[in-house]
Amino acid sequence: MHRTVPLALCALIACEAPAPPPEAPPPRWVYPPPPPAWPLGDVMGHIGRSQAPQPALPAGLTGDVTFPLRLPTPWAVPGPGPARAAIYGTLGERPAVELVDIDAGRVLWRDPTACDGPIVGVTEQAIVCAAAAGTRGVSLDGKVAWRSELPYIALTDDRVVTADAGVSIILDAGTGDEIARIDLPAGMSPESIIASCGDAGRELFSFGGDGRLVRVIEGAKGVAAAWATPIGSVGSIEACDGDAIVVESGGTLLALERATGKVTGRIDGVRGWWEARGAPDRLEVSTAAGVASWPRSLVGPPSPIALPALGELLAKRGDARLVRATPLTAVVLDRAGVRAYLPLASEGAVLGDTAIIASRWNGSPAETVRRVGLPPRYTRVLRLPARTPGVAVPAELRDLPDPKPLDVGAAIALPDTGKHTVGAVIVDPVEPAVLYTVPLEQQPSETSGAGLAAVDLRTRAWKWQRTDGCGAGQPIAIAVAREVVVCGARGNRPGTATVRATSRDGTPAWEWEGDSLDAVQARGDAVIVHAADRAYVLDAKTGRVRAWLASDDGAIVRATAVVAGDRTLIVAAERGRLTARVLDLDMLPLWSLAIDGVVRAISPSQDGVLVELEDGDALRIAALTGEAAALPGLGLTWRASGELVTGAVKGGPIPAPLPPDPAKPPLRVLSPIYGRPPPKEPGSPPMSVPIVPPPPLGYSWQLTVYELGGGLRARNDYAIEWPAILPLARGPAGSPLVVAHGRGLLSVLVLDPRSGDPLRRVALPEDAPGGVVFATIVDGTPVAGAVLASPLRIVLF
Repeated sequence: MHRTVPLALCALIACEAPAPPPEAPPPRWVYPPPPPAWPLGDVMGHIGRSQAPQPALPAGLTGDVTFPLRLPTPWAVPGPGPARAAIYGTLGERPAVELVDIDAGRVLWRDPTACDGPIVGVTEQAIVCAAAAGTRGVSLDGKVAWRSELPYIALTDDRVVTADAGVSIILDAGTGDEIARIDLPAGMSPESIIASCGDAGRELFSFGGDGRLVRVIEGAKGVAAAWATPIGSVGSIEACDGDAIVVESGGTLLALERATGKVTGRIDGVRGWWEARGAPDRLEVSTAAGVASWPRSLVGPPSPIALPALGELLAKRGDARLVRATPLTAVVLDRAGVRAYLPLASEGAVLGDTAIIASRWNGSPAETVRRVGLPPRYTRVLRLPARTPGVAVPAELRDLPDPKPLDVGAAIALPDTGKHTVGAVIVDPVEPAVLYTVPLEQQPSETSGAGLAAVDLRTRAWKWQRTDGCGAGQPIAIAVAREVVVCGARGNRPGTATVRATSRDGTPAWEWEGDSLDAVQARGDAVIVHAADRAYVLDAKTGRVRAWLASDDGAIVRATAVVAGDRTLIVAAERGRLTARVLDLDMLPLWSLAIDGVVRAISPSQDGVLVELEDGDALRIAALTGEAAALPGLGLTWRASGELVTGAVKGGPIPAPLPPDPAKPPLRVLSPIYGRPPPKEPGSPPMSVPIVPPPPLGYSWQLTVYELGGGLRARNDYAIEWPAILPLARGPAGSPLVVAHGRGLLSVLVLDPRSGDPLRRVALPEDAPGGVVFATIVDGTPVAGAVLASPLRIVLF
């Protein structure tokens, strides 16, 4: 009989130690979670005046496949059972479909051949995808269930609408069997069908170019239109439930009576709507006034719900709803109220019981699937910032000088360069008379890219040119660090992104290769490469990766590099904090501020950073101390530029010139009138005719200039054409402010940075690259100029 030796006895005699349990193998990540987060440090203070979302719980997805799908589109699998998502994306240059168990965090299967086009709908039995070659159904175990050569038109519940000449053919989504073939009324296109209802799908709804919603049914005399109601447009429709048809039309929610097509209810200014939690016969509708519960007919008084104004529905599961809160956040609602308040910027999402799958399919080529765990229940009363446009302040409308054509005769030219176009220009922060440009000799491709050239405005000569200064593909950005100039470029395929560094004398320094990139920044000893929701901090001297950062919400990482003294700091928003870290001390946190709200953007501002919050506020924060100064403006387009900060917004109306005075009638000598005055001549005006002012010509562009401490320097309105931008290429303190505006950004307005006074206006040539302008200081003199192509030229004005 086997006996266990007591541990006390093992201390006295030699006995064999039990074997340790075998270690579990490491997870095989398909979509890995973000890298381990850096320590945040102690909270020194708070910024913002809104509510912060709950910290995200990053997770990942394991599976037996190796590479993640790019630009994925997730679809929820409806019905009971585990929460699953069908995902369509690209695998290299080919499309692929996969099925994911959301709560288990696993890719169940993937097939690169099942679908030759995107997913158009998912039912409880099948995934339906469509392409030019027809329509396919894929069962939930990954096998192709059916194929049809007929083109896909619409999907309602488990009915797939396809089309033939003058006929709508209804297929079962699970089997592909034909369940109805309907000859359409004369003049109705099969492509106009948007919904199919009834057991056999024989009740159709059509929306054509005439802006009318038509109900098509079978009657005693065959298939005919029961009614046609003009509604303008159809954003979404719920056509098959109950006696009311609900249509969203351009921000207006309409309810139509099924039998007659009569509009029974209408709600304008709708931001989002969804089936009410726990009440399928009602709708919850969000407007600027908040959220209210309505009957599906939209008849009768609504029942207010204690929720702020929300946005569109992102996903649902049972009685849970995932709803957009702000552009960078979302809320999970259940019967009890707000279940969670999350950082979430993704356009697509699928809701599970304990986690969420999210993705963005129209952003960075590096976008993949993100899995986020649901945090504990939200216990606060949810308060969201109002969605308001930028607030303008009454200001003087400045008189502008007449525009003059650009004088290209005194251009600083580099022959046989820039034959195609010029991508960008940037001012050297150390030598403000030196500019770096990105000339392109041909359209970028997988084998050819852009060059890099440097010009010295002081000597009016080009210093050097590197024809391979940027990698192959489309140039994305250039930036200048302490010792190198970097150019980021990317191709169309994953793994073709590069950042090439060039020393200040034009010699190659190093090259970084990555999967993709969306933006590049450089300051001091750091280069930051942004790719989807990740950021890589590179050593500017060697190109070696020093740190990784990940955003909480799936948007681009809000981070920047700042030079303060001899230190390079990395300031980033992460996990509800704004933290400054010392690059050469292994990212040691220097200070950390709690964010009461959501950071929308961070940009360098001399020896500090400009922080823009989602509620429209902006602060300038000193990099070494973390001291914050609020800027008096709300919802402006903020820009940090050297010794000042600017905020732009739509200004006041531009008055039209008054009409000329009417011609005065000739002077007549009137004889004395006795008795009654003579009658008035027909058509003569009354004794006093007020002059009606003409309507305004549009709205001006208002620019406010702030000191770094938040003080107001200048505020003016300018009667210029929209759009209007302040380009990033501006030199040291005292450099003019250059505004590119109008069609193609070919009109330029130069402003005095001290007062905002208009100095001059210039019209760029029609073939000039739009908005490639700059301002700097050369030998103590403020100058402004533009970069032209074919050949590469610098023209000062």
